[in-house]
Amino acid sequence: MLPNEVAEKIKNFEIQGSEISRYAIESFRNFCKGHNLKDIEKAKEILCSAKKSDAVMRNCLNFVMENLKNSKSENLDKILDKCLDEFLDYKNKAEKKIFRIDFIPQDAKILTHCYSKTVIEILKNAKNSGKNFTLINTETRPNRTGRMTSNEISMSGIKNIHITDSAVACFMKEVNFVLIGCDAIDEYGILNKTGTLNIAIIAKFYNKQVYVAAPSVKFYKNKLSEIKELRKKEEIWEENKNLNVEIENIAYDFVAQELISKVISEFGILGFDETIEKFKKVKFCRWV
Repeated sequence: MLPNEVAEKIKNFEIQGSEISRYAIESFRNFCKGHNLKDIEKAKEILCSAKKSDAVMRNCLNFVMENLKNSKSENLDKILDKCLDEFLDYKNKAEKKIFRIDFIPQDAKILTHCYSKTVIEILKNAKNSGKNFTLINTETRPNRTGRMTSNEISMSGIKNIHITDSAVACFMKEVNFVLIGCDAIDEYGILNKTGTLNIAIIAKFYNKQVYVAAPSVKFYKNKLSEIKELRKKEEIWEENKNLNVEIENIAYDFVAQELISKVISEFGILGFDETIEKFKKVKFCRWV
């Protein structure tokens, strides 16, 4: 697909989650072959404007653009491939390091929210290493992405308790900790699916730790708290057209660093500030 086609599908929620960066990067690579710098810059802007909160896509495309602009070579295709491959290789290696971090205790009860490939792979690796534990995960309304988590977790032989979002407080008192992924992370906190802030506040009340799993390529240099993205109103109430009801389907919560206990990244399990200092030194994370 062309960048404008991918951007349209992102805006219409036909492409979601980690698939956004994958489709955007593939589309960008295919389109830019044989095009000039001006066309490449335009393609980058089209894709980045489609999803302001997708730090992986934006970091990747901005990294490529800086290298293309600063290069003295006329072979843009070669530079493009080199930069994209370098970024994706770092991302894949960083994620694998996170997956292998062993910190889940035997017989633990863990609460998570929404769908995070990173969280799921951490749990799968723990199960494969001989750990037995229970995952409590939310439906994650209104589009119920928590069902994707339950499907993958149950197929891996991990005990799973699927709950409504409003039941989080009832289960929080019995969990060992909360483990979530995030869409993006900045020096003040994280952006994640709506409902995450509720969970973090409840965890604070019950003195439960909140772990956030995120590779450095999700670092967002600007303020995430200023981003407000809405999803389709029909996800909440499809048959409301003749009613005088205003609907806001907010896509993300911003969770301040004060509510986050530790960050799990390619640099290990560290405090929030220490993690951010390391992220700032990664060459792929200078933009957004």
